Formats: sequence, C-alpha cells, structure tokens
Amino acid sequence: MDGSHAVKYFYWGIAVAVVVTALAVLFVPGVDDWIEQTLLGYLGRAAR
Repeated sequence: MDGSHAVKYFYWGIAVAVVVTALAVLFVPGVDDWIEQTLLGYLGRAAR
C-alpha cells in the first residue's frame, strides 16, 4: 500500500468516526456528555 492509499483510508476512517459520533449523539441519551468529558480530558492533557 502506498502513501496515497493510507491517507485515503485515514480520511475515510475519520469520516466514519464523525458520522457514528453524530448518530450516537442524536439517538443515544447521555452519550453527548460522555463525549464532551472524554474530549475535554484529552485536550486538557494535550495542553499541559
């Protein structure tokens, strides 16, 4: 697999993750709070 295929699969993976996250937030109660806390935890660690 060359670099262009790896980049294509990376972007497809990101797109799938965004769609799955959006659907979970829309249809699963309480998931939005969990996602928010998880992202804030990662961002807090990255800021240190």
